[in-house]
Amino acid sequence: MVFYFTGTGNSLYAARYFSDAPVSIPQEMRGTQRQFSDEAIGIVCPVYAGEPPKLVKRFLRVSRWTTSPRS
Repeated sequence: MVFYFTGTGNSLYAARYFSDAPVSIPQEMRGTQRQFSDEAIGIVCPVYAGEPPKLVKRFLRVSRWTTSPRS
């Protein structure tokens, strides 16, 4: 599962390299479900002054993450 945040489209382009169906962080923040589980979880976003955007940091803070072992 790959989540992405993009302003210009570059991060979406990169996220598609890792996943056929990357998930938009802003769209997930509009919803109420904040628990995610997969074999691997990745985040693709720009870095501003050495940090991810505020929305990405908030998304990481309010979400619950679990990874499931491969079958």
